[in-house]
Amino acid sequence: MGRLNQYILKRALISIGGLIVLAIIVLLLERLLRIFELVSNSTNPAGYTTSMVINLFPYYLGMAVPMAFLLGTILTMDRLSKSSELTAALGAGVSLAQMTKPFVLIAIILSGMTLFIEGYMQPIGRYNYRQVVHVVKQQSFAAALREGTFTTVGNTTFFAGTGESSGGIGPIFIYEQLVDEGALKGVRLTTAKEGKLIVRESTKEPVLQLAKGQTYQILESRQLNGDLGFESSAMTGTSSDEIFRARGDDERELTSVELFKNRSGNVYDTLPVEANNAALHLRLSRSVLLLILPFIGVPFGINYGRNPSSAGLIIGIVMLVSLQKALEFGQSLGAKGIIPPWAGIWPIVTILAAFAFLIYRKSAFKMGQPPLSSLSFFVGNFLNDTRRTLGEVWKRDRTNV
Repeated sequence: MGRLNQYILKRALISIGGLIVLAIIVLLLERLLRIFELVSNSTNPAGYTTSMVINLFPYYLGMAVPMAFLLGTILTMDRLSKSSELTAALGAGVSLAQMTKPFVLIAIILSGMTLFIEGYMQPIGRYNYRQVVHVVKQQSFAAALREGTFTTVGNTTFFAGTGESSGGIGPIFIYEQLVDEGALKGVRLTTAKEGKLIVRESTKEPVLQLAKGQTYQILESRQLNGDLGFESSAMTGTSSDEIFRARGDDERELTSVELFKNRSGNVYDTLPVEANNAALHLRLSRSVLLLILPFIGVPFGINYGRNPSSAGLIIGIVMLVSLQKALEFGQSLGAKGIIPPWAGIWPIVTILAAFAFLIYRKSAFKMGQPPLSSLSFFVGNFLNDTRRTLGEVWKRDRTNV
C-alpha cells in the first residue's frame, strides 16, 4: 500500500472510529434512562445497569457500524476535496479507484466483524439482557415496598413503613384481591407489626418475612371468612422454579450457525421456519451491504473543492435509515410467509448495488460531475424552469384580466 493510501486509511479510520464511539454513546443514552427507571428499586442497581449495558453493546455496535462507515467515508473524501488533495492526486495520475482501496479494505474488515457481532454477540447479548430484565422484574415485589407509600403490583397493594432494626420495615399492610377465572371472589387483608425483605440466592426471588401479624379474608358477600393471627409468616414476590427460560424462543436469540442448522425447522420446532430463514437472510445482507457502501460513500464525498456541501451527509443518513426500514419491512413480510424469506431482502441489496455501480462508474471512470453536484444542477434547473413557467402563466393571466 502506497503512502497516499496509508494517509487516506489513517484519516478514514479516525473519522469512522470517532463516529462509531459517538453513535454508541448517543444510542445508549436514550436506553440508559429506561434502564435507570427499571433498576432504581432493585437490590443491586449498579450491577444490573452494568450488565444490561454490556449486553446491549453488541446491538448498538451493529447499528452504529454501517452509519459510521458511510458517513466516515463521505467526510474523508469531502476533506480531501476541500483541501485540494483530491485534485492534486488526480492530477498526478492517481485514479479514484486506487484511492478507494483503503475504504474497501475497511469494508472487508467491518463486514467480517458484522458477521460475528450480529451472528453471535447480538443473539447471546439479547438473551442475557432479557435474563437480567427478568431478574429485576422478579424483584418488583421489593420495589413495591417503598417507605410510606401505597403501591399496587398486579392484584396486590402494599404499604410499608420504616423499621427500627437493620433491614427491617414496618408496619406493613397488604391488600390482595382473590381472583378465580377472571372473577373477583373476595379480598385478603394482611397486617404485620414488622417485616424483613430478603432475596433468595438460588432464584433471586424477593421474600417478605412477616412477624407479629394477622390475616383476614373477606368474601364477595362481605362476610368474614377467616381471622388468623401469626407470629411469623413469609410472602414471595414471584413463584418460579427457573431463573429464566431456555434460549431459543425468539429467532433473534439464536446465533447465525443455529439459524443455518434450523433452516428446515428440525432443531427448534417451536420457531416458524419462515421467521428463522428471514432473520438469517437479514444478517447476511447487512454484512454484504458494508461491501457496497464504499462505492456510494466515495462519490458522495467528492466535490473537487469547488462546491463544498454537506448534502452527502444528509443524503447518506436518509438513505441508510430508509434502507434499514426497507430491510426490516422485507424481513417481516418473509417472516409472516407472505413472500419467500429471501425475496424481502436480496432484491433491495441488488438495487443498492446497481445504484452504487452506476454512480461510482460515472465518478471513477467517466470523470463526470460528482453525483451530488449533478443532482444539485438538476434540481436547480428544475426549480428555475418551474419558476419561469409560473411567472409566464402569472403574466399571461394578468394580461387577460
